[in-house]
Amino acid sequence: MNIEIANRLQKLRKENGYSQEELADKLGISRQAVSKWERAESSPDTDNLIVLARLYNMSLDDLLYDNETSEEIRQRSKDSIEVTDDEGQTIRLSDGKVEFINPDGSKAMIDKRRIRLSIIDGIITTITLVVYFLWSFLADAWYVSWVVWVLMPAAMSFFEAIVYKMTSKFLYPVLVSAIYCYLGMEFELWHPYWFLFITIPLFYAIANPIDKFVLKTKPLDKDDLE
Repeated sequence: MNIEIANRLQKLRKENGYSQEELADKLGISRQAVSKWERAESSPDTDNLIVLARLYNMSLDDLLYDNETSEEIRQRSKDSIEVTDDEGQTIRLSDGKVEFINPDGSKAMIDKRRIRLSIIDGIITTITLVVYFLWSFLADAWYVSWVVWVLMPAAMSFFEAIVYKMTSKFLYPVLVSAIYCYLGMEFELWHPYWFLFITIPLFYAIANPIDKFVLKTKPLDKDDLE
């Protein structure tokens, strides 16, 4: 990544009132990674650039082009800006267009992690549909089988937590709600299993420190400090 973009990222971070650590927490990465971006030693991947643009309430063009209007950007058709992440995927801005280029030169319009999660979500939705009808028809359990639809987003968030390596992305409250409804409707155990909801704040009290610890597993050198 060239130094102009690195300086641009640092400028935007400070203008929006974030420290390197605060921005890293927002993105789910280490502070060292943010520091390397701002020293032009590495580049944000596609997903992080998209999140940065949304966080700063601007387009990708505005994120990477400093103080230029859309018309001025379009006039620079002979020039382009390219940012390549550590996995080899490149974002190319040229003639006012944004292109995602794979390491083999092919174009990709969607981030790789998003593609994986979309496939997983499709599989989970299909499984949920099959389980719902089988459970309902074979066990005549229409009154309770709907809880599988409540479990579906929890299952999706489980894989999202794995992909992004962030425990707190798991929708634990949804899982608790589904379990509580099932126990209550199937076994009349509304009491005392309400106590399951007490575990929700406990989950986040444990998950958030774990996420922060994982983000900071790599040692920081003096250049990572502001």
